[in-house]
Amino acid sequence: MTAWSVVTNERTHMVVDRASGRALGGFGSNYYRPWVFPLYTPAGKTVIQEFAFDHPFHNGFFVAQNPVEFPGGTANFWAIPPRRSDDDALFAVPPGRMHDEGDLTSTPSEHGASFALTLTWRDSAEQPVLRERRSVRFTATEDATICDMASEKQAAFGPLTFPRTKFGSIGIRVEPRLLPPLGGTVIADGVRGTADVGHESSAAAMAYERSATEGHGFGVMLMRPDPVSPGPWFIRDYGMALWNPTWSGPISVPEGETWRIALRVIAYDGEATAKREARWRNVPCLV
Repeated sequence: MTAWSVVTNERTHMVVDRASGRALGGFGSNYYRPWVFPLYTPAGKTVIQEFAFDHPFHNGFFVAQNPVEFPGGTANFWAIPPRRSDDDALFAVPPGRMHDEGDLTSTPSEHGASFALTLTWRDSAEQPVLRERRSVRFTATEDATICDMASEKQAAFGPLTFPRTKFGSIGIRVEPRLLPPLGGTVIADGVRGTADVGHESSAAAMAYERSATEGHGFGVMLMRPDPVSPGPWFIRDYGMALWNPTWSGPISVPEGETWRIALRVIAYDGEATAKREARWRNVPCLV
């Protein structure tokens, strides 16, 4: 039986097997938000990027949203410092933050580990906008590392509106070696090409992959827990890969109610196949 451990170094929590040395990945936070980074294949390849020079707010595997409308104001939970320029348009509405309420729990298991914490989303004036329960689980399989993330946003302080926007809702910044400009391929339901094969599609799963003919083959797959739901995916060659319900229209949450989103991200070695995808989908996900 694998003895997975959660090794904590300040605000970074790594899931590792001390006996074999295999690491699944990490979960942590800074002043502005929590996110998953790194995320490793079984062979140790990293499949997500913590942030890009020109997009410091694309953080590994993360949740973000801009704008968020609440009684009396509008908040920005997409951009975080540092700015990219003096006149960065994404800072027109000053960024808020996802305040960690300090109740993080970590639970090692036979197959990995899970985390849960409560966040209060506060605007730039520290006014509470919503309350979120974030859940993350790492699961080890023989040929992949599976990371599930769920975000339950409660309108605890009044009704909320998440307007139509491209700046949301849950996704990853892809490791550069997997991107088409650097020799990678985007895969949408088995169709290979550039990001155009998956952008705004209703594919059940998306992947970025680097062929084994160009070195060690590896990739990252994004999978919605409910494959029947229509897209929309926001998939770009530069490395932004999101499942974004607010790309197609606004979402309203009455006071006291909750909007839940979730995503499965899979770090794998070799090539994605329909058989492997089906097996990964059948691994139990977050409740």
